Amino acid sequence: MSGSILSVALRERLVSLLNAMPAAQAGDETSVHQARVASRRLRGVLPVLGARADADALERAHRQVRRITRALGPVRELDVTLALLSEYEQRGAAAHKAIARVRQALMHERSTRRHAMLSDLTPSRLDKLRRRLVNVAAPKAPGHPRAGEVSEAARQAAARARDLRTAMDHAGGMYLPDRLHRVRVAAKKLRYALEIQRELTRSRSLARLNKVKALQDGLGRMHDLEVLIEHTRNVQAAVAASDRKGTADLEVLVHALERECRADHAAYMRERPAILTLCADVMGTTHDSRPTAVA
Repeated sequence: MSGSILSVALRERLVSLLNAMPAAQAGDETSVHQARVASRRLRGVLPVLGARADADALERAHRQVRRITRALGPVRELDVTLALLSEYEQRGAAAHKAIARVRQALMHERSTRRHAMLSDLTPSRLDKLRRRLVNVAAPKAPGHPRAGEVSEAARQAAARARDLRTAMDHAGGMYLPDRLHRVRVAAKKLRYALEIQRELTRSRSLARLNKVKALQDGLGRMHDLEVLIEHTRNVQAAVAASDRKGTADLEVLVHALERECRADHAAYMRERPAILTLCADVMGTTHDSRPTAVA
């Protein structure tokens, strides 16, 4: 494909999104995941285009891609939650009836969320996004990336690293799910910024990306566990007060999920100093890796 490296990167991500979308709209779990990842990777490229693209057109494109990510998000989250529930079922972590109750509630919500997703991801909106991004990505000059693009990619990566460091400082050393979720989101954004920076500089190194992805995966697992805990608690609240066994069986599942959350948090704390060092490296600064006090 002709054009600058940045233009090619954007077009490849757009093609990945559009290719995954038909099966995602049909309900395929893998395609929902692929489409959502492609939309996030698109969002990682767009800020770098700010070095050369029309600001208003870029902002409109960013809003459209973000809308796609958000439309896919609830369905993807429920798919992950259902898979996690099946994993715990295979472990024999709770009574079959308790698992079945939670699964039924999750499937009902997934159906509702999928209808909402389809209303947001209409063919006309996707075609509009395609035309807009193709126009934004139109190459200004062939060949190597402009120095401004490389510089902007480095600036974006540094900003994302700073955001991750701030989120980690705010989370401190305590197990606080909401704050840890913000760390996960910041890690995800840094990952995609590093990805486009690596492509533009033609770097072959994967060390930073792999470390950030491992952080994202670990925190993602914690988030998925917390989501399943919340859904299980909701089912538990709906169980009749007279059904003590049903309530107790659901509590067994919650306790198993909570134990893994604590273990995953301990693993995160072990990796925390190395991640802060990585952030400092991306930012070109140094940083104290000790957790800050939490108010």
